[in-house]
Amino acid sequence: MNEISLNRFEQMDSGALRRAEAMLSKFFPKGKLERVLLVTPPDADASLFRFDTAKRGRYTNYPPYGLLLIAQHLRDEGVDVRICNLNDEILQQCRTAETAEEFDFDAVWQDRLDAELDAFDPDLVGVTCMFTMTHGSFKNVCERIGATGRPVAVGGVHVTNDVERVLDDVPAASIAFLREGDMAIKTFAAVVGGKTPVEELSQVILDSGGERLRFLQPLVPGIEEIDTVPAYDLIDVGSYSGAGTIGAFYCFKPKDTKFATVLSNRGCRAQCTFCSVRNFNGTGVRQRSVGSVIDELKLLKEEHGIEHIMWLDDDLLKDHARAVSLFNEMVRHDLNLTWDATNGVIAKSCTEEVISAAAESGCIALNIGMESGNRDILRSVRKPGTVGTFLAAAEVLRNYDQIHSSVFLMVGFPGETMEMVFDTISVARQMDLDWYRVSQLQPLPNTPLYDAMVAQGLIQQTGSKDLRFNGGAYGKQTEIEQGRQLATPDFREAFANIPLDAIPTPEQLTDIWFFMNYHLNFHRIFHESNPVKIDQLIAHLNVLADVISPENGFALYFLGVLQHRKFGAIEPKLIERLKTRLATSSYWQDRFDAFGLSVEDLESCDFSSKSIGHLLPSQHDASAYAS
Repeated sequence: MNEISLNRFEQMDSGALRRAEAMLSKFFPKGKLERVLLVTPPDADASLFRFDTAKRGRYTNYPPYGLLLIAQHLRDEGVDVRICNLNDEILQQCRTAETAEEFDFDAVWQDRLDAELDAFDPDLVGVTCMFTMTHGSFKNVCERIGATGRPVAVGGVHVTNDVERVLDDVPAASIAFLREGDMAIKTFAAVVGGKTPVEELSQVILDSGGERLRFLQPLVPGIEEIDTVPAYDLIDVGSYSGAGTIGAFYCFKPKDTKFATVLSNRGCRAQCTFCSVRNFNGTGVRQRSVGSVIDELKLLKEEHGIEHIMWLDDDLLKDHARAVSLFNEMVRHDLNLTWDATNGVIAKSCTEEVISAAAESGCIALNIGMESGNRDILRSVRKPGTVGTFLAAAEVLRNYDQIHSSVFLMVGFPGETMEMVFDTISVARQMDLDWYRVSQLQPLPNTPLYDAMVAQGLIQQTGSKDLRFNGGAYGKQTEIEQGRQLATPDFREAFANIPLDAIPTPEQLTDIWFFMNYHLNFHRIFHESNPVKIDQLIAHLNVLADVISPENGFALYFLGVLQHRKFGAIEPKLIERLKTRLATSSYWQDRFDAFGLSVEDLESCDFSSKSIGHLLPSQHDASAYAS
């Protein structure tokens, strides 16, 4: 394959430029872009989709924020744009379908896509893809569009992270936009229309007839460009949260609450080696004006009935003064919105001043990205924080009961021993926050950690289609928690046999994750007495047992503990649900035996002597971790 890189700071190859012009003339014989259709594929393909999960409203249904921004920029250039969100179409139709037998996943998205293509007849169709897990679905959508003869452009985080293999595996894609596409697509439209010379193309790859022409010079949106309010009139943004979830904290709001997402700045100050944010947004953080963000919030509330916001920011609190100003302006404008930071905030920014302003402006929940409590691991993955930083942030957050504070933890880093895992458990316990979101490391392509692990032979470099997340509604971890995939059958014996100086195997990581999830999240409920936190936990466990992981044994048991604490009695129906779960699931019975739980204890409300020190390896000093 002939591969040519073009950079405006190098002498241009006139032959390559002529071939690029020929490609564009082939793709756009009218010599202009009049109509562009922007498409969001289903989050996963039919092989992963489960009707019952969608029917419970468990799958995520985020508004297509990036496409809405691109749409507004294109409309500013006179281009007619429409949005076709196939993930939303799938979930909306699930709401009205009665049975799985009458619901045809592929027919739903294909019929909607075909109808949009026929009615709008676009000159270009752009398809976005954010997650590796979506690759199969993304490819199917691109192939169907390509079969109509229309040019297909692709973009998004997944495409940027793995563009060569994406183009190899998706031959229907003839154009690939890299990184943030706001300005690159505007320039592309101007080049197609003859208003701008072809050498001005930026952050785009043209692919045709076995040749790829790469215009890789950056065109990063500046402050003026990111002060753009998305084209919300192109979608019914208020309907999205009715068909799926937005963010991690929907359990704390009434079921009919209308959610939306907002991005107040772009980028992240951190340089975590496992994260792909810098690949997409570059270094540093670019901040929208506070006024622009407030205008967007007012529009969402007043014209679309939005009541809760999830910030999409990767570093929401980067500038302390700006964060406080934004939160104060939300109060001054009497927006009366609640909000959460599902994507996480950096612990160093959780100062008393910032968190006080956040709470006053409607913050109900946030995540802190800690990942590990071991100092060597934190240094090796370049986390922007120390154990002291995390403990200091937790000390501030514990003063604000109305904020549900949770922590991202990760296991499976290269060289991480069992002893290091216990360091993470120890620091998490000292933080004493509300929940710990434990996951197994998922190395993402084109990140420093991924490249290092490939070089060390720790993982194999595989195609995008072979990658799949551990977490999330479609992930392996959820299947394990629900018992569809079994971890070690004899959990207690397997966990106790992991030596402290050993680097756990991938199979053992599942047991470690399960142990941490129980120890840090559930077992501590025995000792929770704060009424505000009890209410938050009841809301969370109700959703866990009914929506996220139906009939989750731990959720049912500890809902009983919390009901007894709050009301002095446990619902008989809850006891029956737990009895049925244990009687029909050897998976859950095994874990109850391992952690010393029983229905009899729950019925008698006897929660004395609940310790898990016996599960720790005998070589380790369990006293530091026992209840």
